[in-house]
Amino acid sequence: MKILAIVGTNAPFSYNRFLARFIAKRYGDKADIEVKEIDKLTPFSRTDMADDSIKQWVKDIKSADGLIIATPEYNHSIPSSLKSALEWLGSHAGPNVMKMKPVAVVGTSYGTQGASRAQEDIREILLSPDMSANVLPGNEILFGNAASNFDKETGDLTNDTYIKQLDGMMDNFFNFVKQANK
Repeated sequence: MKILAIVGTNAPFSYNRFLARFIAKRYGDKADIEVKEIDKLTPFSRTDMADDSIKQWVKDIKSADGLIIATPEYNHSIPSSLKSALEWLGSHAGPNVMKMKPVAVVGTSYGTQGASRAQEDIREILLSPDMSANVLPGNEILFGNAASNFDKETGDLTNDTYIKQLDGMMDNFFNFVKQANK
């Protein structure tokens, strides 16, 4: 099973990058999980699909069995770089890039709400008619106070309660992906 753990920001430092890498490391024995950055993607433009970075982005998404998107929350929404990356995957990339693609959404933030609004925002985008992704339902995890829940040296999540929640969500996601790809 090939899973992409997408870092939902182009910021040089991100606790969501830590989260995506932690997921890849912790659950690497259950699936082939590749951390995918969006920082080098050309900003979305309806008129230009010729860029090699975008062609590779679309190809990587198409070939994945499932996606995990780790999103921060900026001004009560997802970062513009993540919105741009997702826009490349809509109807502009051709039919069926995201159609019924299994996706799990996670996020962490400096505040107490753990990217709750950004997670809701991205779910709406993923479920839109141009995307029609198959979003894992009922597994919202809100990792708040990111700076105190990750080891800054290793990037590992250190909060045992959050780790148990993530373990449960990931078990559900792996089963979800298996069922979706039958």
